[in-house]
Amino acid sequence: MRKRLSIKYIVGVFIFLLLVACKEGGTETVQKEQTEETVQFDQELVTKLEKMTEVDQLYAGVPQGKHEGDWDAWMVLRDSVNRAHQKFLKEVIDSSGYPGFDRVGKGGESDFWVMVQHSDFDPVWQEEVLELLKPQVKANNAAPAHVGLLTDRVRVNTGRPQLYGTQRHFNELQQAYIKDLEDRAHVNERRAALGMETLEEYLNEATLFHFEVNKELFKKLGVTEPVLYTVPE
Repeated sequence: MRKRLSIKYIVGVFIFLLLVACKEGGTETVQKEQTEETVQFDQELVTKLEKMTEVDQLYAGVPQGKHEGDWDAWMVLRDSVNRAHQKFLKEVIDSSGYPGFDRVGKGGESDFWVMVQHSDFDPVWQEEVLELLKPQVKANNAAPAHVGLLTDRVRVNTGRPQLYGTQRHFNELQQAYIKDLEDRAHVNERRAALGMETLEEYLNEATLFHFEVNKELFKKLGVTEPVLYTVPE
């Protein structure tokens, strides 16, 4: 009697372990399939983002057409455009998360990010998108510099000092400069970690562009040449 019970017990344990192994194997297979699932490239979304960014850049510039010189009306239009764009961007994120290179390519990811940058009226949402962007950058699925730029945008919009020095102003000499920068001594290390040029190079580029675009106006102000920073070796 004991011998029969022992055999049944052994057989039962064997069958149980076999079933558990099969179940775990099935779970691992499903998890592997889910991990290996590829994101489909969305050309329709790419085209949509490209067209939206064209509008974004138009209103990011100076007043044009019948609104030329009327900054008050232009700013109202700009705000309306940015809010309409944010609504669509939210829908994209709600449906499938932050769109990286695999889904919309480098151009599409950049277009999406630019419009997030211009949602300054909603810094809480900008910060939420920033947290979604970071893991995409770690996975080489989004531009690293976008983290630095959006980080500073969020910080400025919430009254905090910048970390990367991307939001610049111009002084009386029309030289670009950064105010409210946290831990300035190590800013170039932080920028380098994101593949960005030194702060001095960045500010010089901004100064040169600003000077070239407004050269005639600056001559009247007595500014005949751009004032540049010494770039560290």
